[in-house]
Amino acid sequence: MRRCIGTLFVFLCIASIVVAGCTNKESANVTPQIVYVTVLVTPTPTPEETKSATIIPGTAVPTISQEMEMDEVFLDYIDSNRIFDCMTVLNSARPGVYDVSGGYNVRAKETAEQLTALLARTKPPGSEKMKAYRSAMMNALGAMDGSTAGFTRYHDAMQTVIVTKNDALAELHSSGSPVVDEIHLIGHGNDVQPFNTTETGLNTFTLHHTGVSNFAVTLKDKDGKYLSLLVNEIGEYSGKKSETLGAGNYTLEITADGDWTIGITTV
Repeated sequence: MRRCIGTLFVFLCIASIVVAGCTNKESANVTPQIVYVTVLVTPTPTPEETKSATIIPGTAVPTISQEMEMDEVFLDYIDSNRIFDCMTVLNSARPGVYDVSGGYNVRAKETAEQLTALLARTKPPGSEKMKAYRSAMMNALGAMDGSTAGFTRYHDAMQTVIVTKNDALAELHSSGSPVVDEIHLIGHGNDVQPFNTTETGLNTFTLHHTGVSNFAVTLKDKDGKYLSLLVNEIGEYSGKKSETLGAGNYTLEITADGDWTIGITTV
């Protein structure tokens, strides 16, 4: 009996070992499952690729900055509405007789208000210097209330208008804008400035001076021969003079004690 029980125990142990070995063998022979993972990689474009990607084939690359375009639109509005020209005329006016209903020189005050309304409707310029020019005009017009003191304040403020305008036009001219005078001369005090014209036509000289003494500009040909006295005034001056010139070289002899600018356009 004991032998039978012992034999049965040995048989059960052997059977357990065989079963366990088969189970491990089956586990070892199982083919592992492969999991595929797709990774999307977006390459970072180089500066050259980014630049070329923004250019549409068949179109020209812009050469004029947005600021310049805004400045040109602003100047075109100023010129077409003759805002600066009217401000220059107003600068040469003098206080009239006092009126009970309107005060001193009612018409000058009304003119300033009309010019302010026109200027307020302009699209803003782009560059800082052109913005300063617009701001100076608004300040000058705001100073004109028709009184004697108002005329003095306006007169003083117009000097800032002229200076800021000269700076703005000089910057725009150096940027290659076609809306500025074909020739734009800037200087201070006495000077001799050569210039040339490429075709026969009517040349318009736009002259500004901020000094207090004599301002005279004499036009001469290439041989130094006198042609015309464009301006001969005392103190501050803003005005225009036209002369018909043939193609060739000329000089401007300038007498001044302050800052001046001379723009030349050919029609």
